[in-house]
Amino acid sequence: MGRLKSIDTNIIARYVMQDDPVQTRVATAILSEACFVSDTVLLETAWLLSSRYRLGRADLAATLNDLLRLPLLEVSDAGLVGWAIDRFAAGADFADMMHVTSARHTGCFVSFERCLAALAGPQSPVPIETLG
Repeated sequence: MGRLKSIDTNIIARYVMQDDPVQTRVATAILSEACFVSDTVLLETAWLLSSRYRLGRADLAATLNDLLRLPLLEVSDAGLVGWAIDRFAAGADFADMMHVTSARHTGCFVSFERCLAALAGPQSPVPIETLG
């Protein structure tokens, strides 16, 4: 055994929102064990919490940072995910910033989005090339 459990968005949502007493207890128990949250689950979680639960930017960034601080929770790269959350808190789109972090092993991230490089800032994990 000893292998990490990779958890789904609904586990995080129950843990954060505590809107179902039974599932909240189960989600809390899962998150008290060593577990992994993929980038795609983080991305879906951010979308769910902002669209369905109407968390504003500041609350969502704080919630995502709180998740990263859970002692037994692992993500692909905590430093880069933290960077994406910080850039989101400063006004960037969280999905865009997660796309940039996912490109960290490439030479650059290419987009038509003109403001993406500015939103990513000088500490972007990969250079951003704007087309057009």
